[in-house]
Order: sequence, then C-alpha cells, then structure tokens
Amino acid sequence: MKKITAIITLIAGVVHAQTVQDINSVSAYSNEINAGSARYIGMGGSMGALGGDISSIEQNPAGLALAIASDVNVTLGVNNYKNDTKFGNSFDADDTSVLFQNVGGTFVFNTNQTGFNRFSIGVKYSQQSLDNWVRMGRNENIQATYLSSEDPEEYTTYTMNGYHDEVVGYKTKMSLDFGASYSDKIYLGLGFNFHDVQYDNYVVFDEQTVGEDGTSNVFRYDLNGTPYTASGQGFSLSAGVIGKVNDNVRLGLAYHSPVWYRNIQESYYADLLFGENYRYDLYYSEYDRNANGRLVASAGAVFAKSLALNLDYTLHMNGSTKMMPSADFAGTNTFFDDYMKSSSEVRAGLEYRINNFRIRGGYNYVQSPFEEITLDADLGNGTVVTQNFDKAFRGDTNRFSLGAGYDFGGFYLDAAYQFQNQKYDYVFGNGEYVDYDLGEVYLAALPLNADHNYIAEVKNQTGMFLLTAGWQF
Repeated sequence: MKKITAIITLIAGVVHAQTVQDINSVSAYSNEINAGSARYIGMGGSMGALGGDISSIEQNPAGLALAIASDVNVTLGVNNYKNDTKFGNSFDADDTSVLFQNVGGTFVFNTNQTGFNRFSIGVKYSQQSLDNWVRMGRNENIQATYLSSEDPEEYTTYTMNGYHDEVVGYKTKMSLDFGASYSDKIYLGLGFNFHDVQYDNYVVFDEQTVGEDGTSNVFRYDLNGTPYTASGQGFSLSAGVIGKVNDNVRLGLAYHSPVWYRNIQESYYADLLFGENYRYDLYYSEYDRNANGRLVASAGAVFAKSLALNLDYTLHMNGSTKMMPSADFAGTNTFFDDYMKSSSEVRAGLEYRINNFRIRGGYNYVQSPFEEITLDADLGNGTVVTQNFDKAFRGDTNRFSLGAGYDFGGFYLDAAYQFQNQKYDYVFGNGEYVDYDLGEVYLAALPLNADHNYIAEVKNQTGMFLLTAGWQF
C-alpha cells in the first residue's frame, strides 16, 4: 500500500490531457463489455461452458461451436442509472437511454463426417452506454476567507456552491468468431474483436463569493483539461476450448488478449505553459493505450435438457494497462503500476425450460481493479484526515439478473432485467479550476488545489431492461 498526500500530478496534471481521464476511463477502454442478448444477460452473462448463444463468445469463443442451428437476433436495451453522491449533503443525478445493445448471427455448417463434424461462423456487435453524472451541491463546510492585502478590514469569503462531473459516451465491440466441433466432445473457438470508444467529459466547479459589504457573486470554473473528448479504436484476440466430461458436465477455458488501442484522438481545453506564459486554448493530441487481458475458466451442467447451470471465474490481468508513448505518461503509468492489481470476477447463471417457456437467473460479482490507497482528504466536513480508501475511483460491483423467454418454433422472444449497484469514493480537487474571461485566465479562489484531496461517497445504481427477437433456421 502506498501513500499519496498530494496527488496533483496524478489527478489533475495536464500532459496531453488530464491524468484523471486516464484513471476514470479504465473501464471504458477495458477488454470486456456488459452487453449481449437477453438470454445471456438474464443468466448473469454466465455461459462460458454452456455456449450455444452468440453472446457466449464474450466469455468463451468456443461456445460458438456448441450451436447446432443457425441463428440471428437483435436486442433493444433501455438503460437507467442513478448516482447518490454524499459530500456534506446528498445529491442525486440520473438519466435514461435507449439503444440497440446487441446484434448477432451464428451460421452453422455440418460436415456429416467423423472427427470435425461441425463448423460455425459468428458475427456480433455489442454496445454499452458510458453515460454517468456525479453531482454535488452547495457545501458550507468547504469555505475559505481571504483578507485584502491593502486593507486588513476588507475580506472575501469563498464557498463551494456546486460541482458537476458528467461523462457522455459509449463503447462498442464487434467480433468475428470461428468455431469447430470435434465429435461433439471437444469444441474450439477463435475470435477477432474490434473495439471502439467515444468518451466525453465535462467537469465544472461553482464558487460563491461574499464580500464584507454583503455583495454576492457566483462564478463557474472548468477543471483544467476539460471539456474533454476522446475517440479510439482497438483490436484484440480471443481463443477458447470447451470439453465434455460426460453428457451432463462441460468444462471451458478461454484467453482474451489485451486490447491494443492505437492513435486515440483527444481534444481538450487547458491552460498550458508555453515559454514564460500560460495560454488557455483548445489542444489536440494522439496517443496509444493497452487495456487489460482476461483468463476465463468455466464449468457447466445440463440435466435432462431442462435445467442448465453455469459458473465462470475470470481473472482480469490489469498489469497490461499502459499509456504510450511511455515518456509522455510516466506519472499515469506509475500510478497504474502501483495501484492497479489483477482482479477477480465470478458469474453464476441458470436456465430452466418448461416446454417452450424459459426462466433464467444470474449473479455477477466484479472486484475493483484498484489497490487500497492512503490520501490526505476532506470528506465534506471541512476537516482534512489521513485515511485509507479501498474504493477509490471504482468499487466492487454486484449485478443481479432475471429473464424469461418463449420459443414459438424457430422464432423466439427473450426478455431480461439486470440490476447493478456499486459504491465508490470519488476523488476530486487538488487541481486547477479555471475561468477564461476577456482573454485572461482566472483561477478559482477556493483552495480545491490545496495539498489535499476531497472525497465524496457515490452510490451508483444501474438498471438495464433488454428485449431480444431472434430466428433459428
């Protein structure tokens, strides 16, 4: 465990863009995506050894080889999130979005031969919303009074009057996969994955000033380095195998490579030093980034073709997370090396069939990739404490899923609902907040750029309703 008493170079320094973007956007650029068909999500995304559904390739591409009929499906999703942020007082922020979350097709070719008796080709396009909004209001505890250098009897009081951190964006993943069945006992899969990320961020701080004569004004400042926008494309590989232990039990193992993002394009407003003078302007840059790899082990069981159970364990290998060129991101990469760890994920799912009707349920636990960190921080009461934070930037995530479906004989409909909750410590302050007016840059007087951070507790709840229509042929 490391100690950081002043985290300005990691959280609010501007090199190409703010390092805070690089830390907070870890999940945006990650290898995995929380999207898929209603059947897949309804089972908690746990189909690594069962396969058969095009979305199962997200866990193990060999699942494609278990499909015995060709299939095409499309999934519509309604997503809603709500953040309850506690910093002195509690403030809520929420939003709802609708998107085509998943489109997939599986095409099966039987050879009618011994040995490799079936080959499959799968195409899948998935989309996940990244929208998020952390909102804080007025806090009388975050206050400072400054005396005039010319007249000691003149003073101005500065009070935090609000804070907003809004992310708007999405991540997509398109996969082209190939599967092969060997005597319906061993199943092999190989996937080529194309990733796309759009990540926009805007952070503002509101400050109220009150003079000794009672004159009051409210000023709004941008966090130096925002508004910020970035878009990037990446590529990854996946490979897997599933084996039948007997007619009931299957075991699977899959490897998902890191995502290699190249030429991520970003633009941002910032006040940067050129020679002896600072210049507030719109800047543009490109950089490369590697995301995490994954190793997935699965076990599945099928009983009398009516009950199916599956358990997946994922090791997220976060050590491959890097920013490049390395010389330009030394502080960010040092933070990743010191505070990112390999993390675990557990998924469990079941499906029960009653004639043409299906009932599904699942659970998903995702461990935070960040180590515990010690910070000098104000928790919103005006007092700075030195404290350990085990949920900084991102906390452990729990997801609960329910689903149902009906097979009309070739055509089918599936529905699912996923509820997700997460608590984490939102780290802010200890940076520059600037206001560009009449050609000059004004820094916020309230010491959010002091030698300590501020910590708000965020409780995030996300709901996702999915409806899939599909056709087997």
